[in-house]
Amino acid sequence: MVPGFLGLGAGSLALARALRGSDVAPDPVPAMLALAGLATTGAGLARNSDRSCPSRLLGDTNYTASDDAHAACALVTFSMWVAIPLVAARRATGATARYRRWSRLLGVSALAGLVVDGVLARRHAERWSGVTQRAVLASALGWYPLAASMAGGRRTDSGSGGARASAGNR
Repeated sequence: MVPGFLGLGAGSLALARALRGSDVAPDPVPAMLALAGLATTGAGLARNSDRSCPSRLLGDTNYTASDDAHAACALVTFSMWVAIPLVAARRATGATARYRRWSRLLGVSALAGLVVDGVLARRHAERWSGVTQRAVLASALGWYPLAASMAGGRRTDSGSGGARASAGNR
């Protein structure tokens, strides 16, 4: 699992760099994506002591410091994964309406899945928690190829529209 976390973290960092200044990822989206990449890497390095992912946040008593570190990194990662498509949908005014609609749909789906997953985790309902976590991942990570495929318009000022927009008015 560690190589998967490290690969996803590195891929997130690379995507953040590639999208910087694009119409689909205006500020603060690249920084949020980089934070998700760093936190994903941290979650991979802070391994869980058990497959049940013990956490003091859920009232478990058999957790380790590494479990707490993993949970903290995962909290940051999942928060970013839910927020990124929603922020992109709102801030990417230079992107297509189709892109913004899909970003919003992916963000809302990830948020709904995360809420359901949280309810199941608090109830220790293991039967569906894996399904909901994968639904959150599919929704959240579905934004990556969407943004990468739609990132045609580049701007020189991280997407604020300033320099390039002003140049057209001269």
